[in-house]
Amino acid sequence: MANGVRLFYEVVRWMQSFVMMRFKSFLLAWMMTAALSSMAQVVPFDTPRCGFSSWMPAPVWEDALLSGNGTMGAMVFGKPHDETIILNHAQCFLPNRIPKQALDQASRLDEIRQLLADGKNQEAARIPVEQSMLEGFGEQHWIDPLVPFANLKVSMAAGNISNYRRMVDFATGEAKVEWEQNGQLFQRCLFVSRPDSVVVLHIRSTGKINASLSLARHQVNWDQWNYINNAIKSVAAEADEKYLSYRTEFVHQWEGNPQGFEGVARVKAVGGSVTVDGSQMVIANADEVLLTMAIEPNYHYHKSLLPVLKERVDRKSSSYQQLLTSHVQVHGDLFSRVKLDLGGGADGALQSEALVLRARQQVSPAIIEKQFDAARYNILSSVGTNPPTLQGIWSGTWTPPWSSGFTHDGNVEVAVSHLLSSNTPDLLKAYMAYHERMMPHYRDNARKLYNARGIYVPAHSSSHGWNIHFSDVWCLSFWTGGAGWTAGILYDHYLYTGDKQYLAGHIYPFMKESAWFYEDFLFKGNDGKWAFSPSYSPENNPANDPSQACINATMDVMIAKELLRNCIEAGKVVGESKAQLKKWNDMLAAMPNYRINDEGALAEWLPAHMQDNYHHRHVSHLYALYERIDPDFVASPSLMEAARVAVEKRMVHRRRENGGEMVFGLAQMGMVAANLGDAQITGEIIQWMSKYYWAPSLATYHNSGNLFNMDMSGGFPAVILRALAYSEPGKVKLLPALPADWKQGAVDGMALRGQVVMNRLAWTPAGLEVTLTSPVDQTVTVELPRAMTAFTTDAKTVRRRSDRLLSLGLLAGKTLKVVVKY
Repeated sequence: MANGVRLFYEVVRWMQSFVMMRFKSFLLAWMMTAALSSMAQVVPFDTPRCGFSSWMPAPVWEDALLSGNGTMGAMVFGKPHDETIILNHAQCFLPNRIPKQALDQASRLDEIRQLLADGKNQEAARIPVEQSMLEGFGEQHWIDPLVPFANLKVSMAAGNISNYRRMVDFATGEAKVEWEQNGQLFQRCLFVSRPDSVVVLHIRSTGKINASLSLARHQVNWDQWNYINNAIKSVAAEADEKYLSYRTEFVHQWEGNPQGFEGVARVKAVGGSVTVDGSQMVIANADEVLLTMAIEPNYHYHKSLLPVLKERVDRKSSSYQQLLTSHVQVHGDLFSRVKLDLGGGADGALQSEALVLRARQQVSPAIIEKQFDAARYNILSSVGTNPPTLQGIWSGTWTPPWSSGFTHDGNVEVAVSHLLSSNTPDLLKAYMAYHERMMPHYRDNARKLYNARGIYVPAHSSSHGWNIHFSDVWCLSFWTGGAGWTAGILYDHYLYTGDKQYLAGHIYPFMKESAWFYEDFLFKGNDGKWAFSPSYSPENNPANDPSQACINATMDVMIAKELLRNCIEAGKVVGESKAQLKKWNDMLAAMPNYRINDEGALAEWLPAHMQDNYHHRHVSHLYALYERIDPDFVASPSLMEAARVAVEKRMVHRRRENGGEMVFGLAQMGMVAANLGDAQITGEIIQWMSKYYWAPSLATYHNSGNLFNMDMSGGFPAVILRALAYSEPGKVKLLPALPADWKQGAVDGMALRGQVVMNRLAWTPAGLEVTLTSPVDQTVTVELPRAMTAFTTDAKTVRRRSDRLLSLGLLAGKTLKVVVKY
């Protein structure tokens, strides 16, 4: 009996095991079938809610779709049959020569200063050029240009095309292309992953995929071959049944700079075959294709990185969706931190080519919203290893304008100008990191140009930080404001975040060395005030003098004063010595006064004999109103009025040219106008920037209608955010320069100085509501744009101080909402 029971249970257990095994097999088969079915269910893309669609492939690289992770970038033309994807790397600056250090201008500094004192400005400007020739420069030198790493070529069978679209999804970072051909839907999706640091390309279709893939050198024009052969030693493109690879070695190599670049793409074809034809990978009858590619600089080119890169891409997921999900968690978080809502409208659904044309006819709220998102997307995609170059992280040419490096007398500062107010302070750390890497070169500049301690940031840099670019017209070795301006932007990071550790470990050392430079550079004039000689107001000359060389440019004085004030503030936080703080205080007390000219405008140069030249693209002498308003101006109505007059004088030039060239200067003037509370001019500038400076890819231009450039992608959101709120620690001014036609709207997630996030600011003609959050207990004074009749709030820590002032007691981690009625 016992044996029979035992046998019965053994049979039952066997049957259970058999059934479970069969069930698992069934489940696995069902899952595989479902997955294959899902792959086969390729449906047309939805137009992205945050993004745009386009009806035609890019005719030129400037119109390509953009994607990037701050280290690598991709430019997608979107051609169905013969696709080119330009691949970029943030450090791919092509060395034109072994760089020289800064010239020994210090040995002739006394001579330069005497010539300037005698009014012989042009003769003074010739000294650095003459000295450079004595030192073997031979010609004017340019910084190394940002160039393409390689092109990814995708060839597919030709056929009649219908229902073509290409698009970019700002929220995911994807550049997508789709079309129908012979009853078959084809799709290509690309993004550059932040967490995985790879370029990802996915090809799928409702039918079979036949394609050839290869990596190749970017096209060289016939008149560029001498230039290329003098700079590039070798290139090598290879393919096997699993990988594509590309290597390029530079001719000019020096310690600390890449000797070349290498890239590896792993290609996985699902359900098809792969063969090799030379450097091409040929894929036949695949259900889908997934390419993942890594690109790295090689500092020791004799030791190839290809084995390491192959291991890296092999470790990445083979699922496009998994890679995308991981990327969106990082990229999507950055993009979504701030949102502008002006009411939307039908224009938001326009294809990008139509949107650009419609903007030229009539700017609408929906167009402003789209451009606000596009600009922020362009910059966050460019920031990671470095801040944005003139072209962000992208280059589709061997000879980019101004070498597409970092121009520190305005361009890069505008490119990063919205990163803090858009609540992405983590991105500004790339700006700090670049400058930290260049510190040894900056110290060389200070010593060799001015026999000074500390640091000197040149007007132009890329692969190195030595000041090598100047001429007797553009006397850039006379401009001393680069380090101080950089320090001001970095100190603002602390004012927004309150991060004392980052201040002490990174920002303050840079600030302190910037101030040391002025300790050695400045000397007392006959009036007992500090003299700035030589000096330079970027790219402008007085109306009565053809030379840009000068003494006491207003901008130089403003930068030095701001730096010293900031160093005193920061020094007290980090525990600087009393002796050092006193020295900076004493220096501040002896700074020269600003000048108001005979027309009532703030003068661009302090010497009274220098006449202002209003017909110019820069507004350097308004530096004190770019970011945090200079306390000298806050305390002086006459200086504020003089700044307003200076803006009006420059606007004559801009109105004559309908915005005109060099949009970053326009953006700076928009920031100044917003900080002056001039809603009319702020709105006029926003209109110009919206109308004239956008490509069909929603990249931005340097000039009206031409010249691919990312400065305005930084400046456009910055001007808008400054129009909506101005802040200092403990103070917020709401809607200081709201354009008249923005009757209602909202901004969510904007950051304010003093560790405050404005979760929401919404306004109508009848009033506004504002919600603030702070990680620390603090009291904030809020200034309203109009007198209020009443306010409501659930908080017990809100007090009415006047018809336009509220005192808000913020509690750590708690949101506080106030509704105001006018």
